[in-house]
Amino acid sequence: MELKTEGVLVVGLADIMNTDELSVSPAKIAGMQIGDKILSIDYNNVDETDEILNYTKSNGIKDYVFTVERAGKILDLNITPVQTYGSDEVKFGFWARENIAGIGTVTFVDPETGKFSAIGHGISDSGTGALVDIETGTISKANITSIKLGKKGEPGEIIGYILKDEFSLGTIENNTAFGIYGNINKQSMGYFSSDMIEVGKKEEIRTGPAQIYSCVNNEIKKYDVEITKVFYQNKPDEKSFVIKITDSELLEMTNGIIQGMSGCPVIQNNKIVGAVTHVFMNDPTKGYGIYIDWLFDEIYSGS
Repeated sequence: MELKTEGVLVVGLADIMNTDELSVSPAKIAGMQIGDKILSIDYNNVDETDEILNYTKSNGIKDYVFTVERAGKILDLNITPVQTYGSDEVKFGFWARENIAGIGTVTFVDPETGKFSAIGHGISDSGTGALVDIETGTISKANITSIKLGKKGEPGEIIGYILKDEFSLGTIENNTAFGIYGNINKQSMGYFSSDMIEVGKKEEIRTGPAQIYSCVNNEIKKYDVEITKVFYQNKPDEKSFVIKITDSELLEMTNGIIQGMSGCPVIQNNKIVGAVTHVFMNDPTKGYGIYIDWLFDEIYSGS
C-alpha cells in the first residue's frame, strides 16, 4: 500500500555542521517537532518535499516562515537555514516526506459495495503516535522476498516490494484507528471474489481453535491458531481477543505474528470474526485481534 499525506510530514530532526564547523539544527531551535505537518513555506502551499527544496535553493539563506499543523493547531515557525560545511547547500535540519509505503494485509472486501478494510489498526506517526492524515492512497499486489523471524522483544517482518508496474487494486479513502479503508477498482474485483465467507458477530466468538488467512510466501493459505481469551466490549477497541499461533508450518516460517500480518482475517466456524492487529512483544506466537463488528462499524458508519 502507498499513501500520500496531507502536507509534508516531519519525520526527523538532525544537526547540520555549518561553515563555522558547529553542529546546529535551525529547525529544532525554532521549535519544529517530529510529527509536524508542513502546510506552507512563506505562505506558499507545499505538497511535496521537492517544492521546499526548489524554493529554498532559489532564495538561499534568509528567514523562512514554515506554517505547520500540530495536534490540530496551526503554527508559524521562523527558521533560518545554515550553509553546510564544505558545500553550497543550505539546510534546516529536519527530515520530511510526503509518501508512506509498506506491506500489509487486506482483511475483507464487500462484494456488494466494493469497500475494503486492511491492516486492522491505524497508520501512526512513529514519533507522536498520532494517526497520519492522508490525502490519497492505493493498494497494490506485492512480491514477498524474505521473512525476518520474530523473537522476544523484536518483532519480525515480511520483506518485499510493491509491484508498481501492475495496476493498483484499489484506492484508499481513510486512515482510522481501526485500519485503512477504501474502494476496490471494478476491474480488480475478480482478484478477491473467489472466496466468499459469512460474517460472524462478536457474540459468536469462543475460546478454542480458529484459523487465519495469511500470505507470507506469496501464497494465500489458512493457518491454525487458537483464540485464548475474549474480551467483552460495548465500544470499538483494536484489542478484542487474544490469539496464539499453533500452526507448525507458520511457526517455522515466521516464529509467530510479524509485521505485515496485521489485518490477516481470523476465521472461526467458517465465519470471519476479526483481524490480527498486534503481536505480544514478549511472545511473538501471541497477539491481539479486533472484532469484525468494529471494522464494519468504522467503514459504514464512520463511528
